[in-house]
Order: sequence, then structure tokens, then C-alpha cells
Amino acid sequence: MIPNPQKKFNSRSQIACWIRAVLLVVATGWVSAGLDASETFPLGILGGTGKVSPESTWIQIETVADDSAGKLAGLQVGDRLVGLNDTSFTPHSAKVDAGGSGPQKSLGETLDSVASQKEEKDRTLSLKIRRPSEENPEGEALTLSCSLPHRPSLREQAGVDLLILNSRKQLLRSLKPAGYWDAPVGLTGDRVLTAWACVALLATQPDKDKNDLTPILKWLQGPGGRAWIPEDPKQKGPDNLGNWALTATAVALSESQLINPTEENAKVIQTICDALRARMDDQGMFGHDVVTGYRGKGFNVINTLSHMAWSISEIAGAKIPEEAWNLSLEQIRQSIDPNGGIRYWTMKNTGTADASLRTSSMALALLLKSGEEKLKDRFCNYLDQYRARTREAHAVGSMGMLLAPAVLWQHDRQAYQRFVDEWRWYLALTQNHRGQIRYIGGKKNNGGDGYLGKHRMACAIALMMLSPPQEKLRLFRSE
Repeated sequence: MIPNPQKKFNSRSQIACWIRAVLLVVATGWVSAGLDASETFPLGILGGTGKVSPESTWIQIETVADDSAGKLAGLQVGDRLVGLNDTSFTPHSAKVDAGGSGPQKSLGETLDSVASQKEEKDRTLSLKIRRPSEENPEGEALTLSCSLPHRPSLREQAGVDLLILNSRKQLLRSLKPAGYWDAPVGLTGDRVLTAWACVALLATQPDKDKNDLTPILKWLQGPGGRAWIPEDPKQKGPDNLGNWALTATAVALSESQLINPTEENAKVIQTICDALRARMDDQGMFGHDVVTGYRGKGFNVINTLSHMAWSISEIAGAKIPEEAWNLSLEQIRQSIDPNGGIRYWTMKNTGTADASLRTSSMALALLLKSGEEKLKDRFCNYLDQYRARTREAHAVGSMGMLLAPAVLWQHDRQAYQRFVDEWRWYLALTQNHRGQIRYIGGKKNNGGDGYLGKHRMACAIALMMLSPPQEKLRLFRSE
């Protein structure tokens, strides 16, 4: 029985309105990147959290977990971690193309390597710190000896398998009995989070657990098997930002349909595809919901996500009007930057620092179909060349991290490996000393991740980054 969405979500309606207002502000670029120039992040197996600021050569220790290696070594809140062993950190950069270069990358990669050593004596790490005081604001220089517990490296299959296992367990523990994940705000948040969490679980699903996701898929189908779409798809549903939910749901249901086809699932997928077509205007533009976005300028990310939804749905048996595909594709053609990324709008000079989700979803859409080989290569090469900026996906935070690995795996296995190597520090730090998965945001706008639930998005991202070689999803295979 699917709960009544109006009754269930009224208790969060005021918060949802506030979040939508914030998202509108950040999505239209009214928030300065400098307001959130510092980054707070988990310290991985060391235990705790730290903060880096632009041009700083240290990590400010924000918290230290009681049962952690850092605590046993004597690390304290307020310490400045300035290096490891005999190496000092290089400066942190706020530039998106720097990725995690500096203290974060050095810490993550070193912890991943040292913790993987089999002998306990080889898992000892020197923490170079400065401990500020009133008498000495610059801090007394100290060296702490830290013994790390064993954890296989992410360069080993055992390390990959462990992170996948922990991410799956954490996601499934937070699943509601009705078959969905409860996002911080609104029904749309629940639908988007549930769909992508479902896709991530399908990507790593052990063969013996094939039926575990049935309640999730049933919930995604929505009341009456219409995915919360009104009989007139151009009318608003029970919540805002509905096209985000429809595109994600189409991917989840289509991947399931390709594994275990049902007539019921096929009808929902076709209903979603038809609704997306109905909500596109006569110029091929979309909005968050039923109205063309931003006073008629459109909203390219819904175009690209719709293309991806249409491509995978067509493989699952849905009928997609060719005229709709071509009309939307023309909008994307007009929005391609000289560097190969897809801009926010068709307007030139709107930039591609946040283009990872738009570009990766469109690349996947084309990779799942024949033709457009030059365009495929252009998008894939952008994602490879600018892999260090993949976290930056504007108001949707880190969602580019979900899809870029699938693109690169299909396009070029070496490019996929470069991507995984680039983000090894990120995956190492996201898994704490207890094996819990903790969120690491981008350098600028992480509004969308907060809207969906940061730690659960971190689980989905880890699963989607590491699972392409298993090729359980059609998203991972060019056939």
C-alpha cells in the first residue's frame, strides 16, 4: 500500500518551501562561491572531521572521534595537521579544476596506502601538527605517532568490495518499510533519492538477492502506477521539481525492466516518457516541472536527463517520438561550449565549471543509442579531461559523480581508471574508521545533496563509481 503523499508530506511542507527558495537562489547564481570557500570533510580511517581553506597548507581539526586512531594518537580539536611523515602539505585550492589537490588528496591517498599494510609496524603514520595556544597562536610543532587499523586499499579488489559492502549496508539500513528513502524535504526529494539509490543497489546487486528491491520499485511506480503524474501531465503533481524525479525514476524502472520485465513496469515507464514529452515546450525547452524554466530560458539539465531517461526506456521497450528527441537535442547542440561541456543555458559565456551532470547524462543518452559518434566523443573527452571538477554540478551538488564513471567506462577503460585514480582520496576519506560512509561535498554549491540527504548520496556515489566493471547495469554497457 503506497502512503497518501499529501498526508505524509504536509508535515514537511514549510521546510520544503524554504529549501526550494534556497535552491532557486543558488541555481540562478546569486550566491557567491566565496561564502562557502572552506570545505569541511571526514578524515576517513583516522576518525573525525577537518576543514581546509583556500591557500592553506594544513587541515584544521574540527572533531576527533572517541574510538579512533586519531584520538589514540593524541590528536585534538583545534590542531592543524600540516603534513604526514616527512612530507608537508601543499596549498589547498578553491579552483574546481584542482579537485582535491593539496591536504585532502595527500591525506586520503596516504591513509589508503598505509592502512593496507599487513604488518602492524608498517601501519604507523607520523602526524605533523601545530597546536595553537594563547601564548603561541602559530602553534607548537608536534609529531604524533598514529597506528592505523588494517583496511585493504582501494587499489585492491578487497578494498573495493569492502566499500561496496559498507555502502550497500548503510543504504539498506535507512530504507523505510514502505520501500523508499526519506529525504530531508518533500516528496520529490524522496523520489529522486529513492530512484538513484535503487540504481546504485541494482549496480551492485548480488545474484542471490534479486528480489530484495521489489518494494522499492513498487513504491517508485507511485499511486495508480503513474509515478505521481496527474492524468493531464502538464498539470503539477503533489510536489515541485517533478521532472528531476521522473527522469531518475525512468532510469531505475528501466534497469529493473531489463532484468525482470513486467507489464506493470512497462506501463509506468511509458507514462513517464510521455509526460516528459508533454512538458517540453515547442522550442525543445524544459523546466523543473511543468513550466519552461527561468522565464523562458529553459533548463538544460532536464533536457539531458530526459534524453538519458528516453534512451534507457527505449531499450526497455518504451516508444520515444523521434521529433521530441531531435527537438531537445537541438537545444543541447546550441549549448555546447568550445571545451565540449554543456552549458546551463544556450546562452554563451555561461560556463561549464558545473557541467558534469549535464554532460555525463547527455553522453550516456548518446552512448545508449547508435549514431552521433563525434558528439559522443566530444562529451566523453570533456569528462575525461576535466575529471577533477566532476563534484561540481551546480545546485545538484555531486550528482555528476553518479554518472561520469558509467560514461568513461563505456568510452575508454583507461579514462575510467584515470577517473578512479583521481578520486581515490575521496573514496578513502568518505569511509570512516567504523566503516560508515560520510559525505564530501564540492567546492561550491552542494544544495542538491542537502536536499536529497548527504550521507545516503555518498553511498550511492561510491557504489556508482566502483561498480561499472561489474557491468550489471545497462548504463555501463555499449551493446
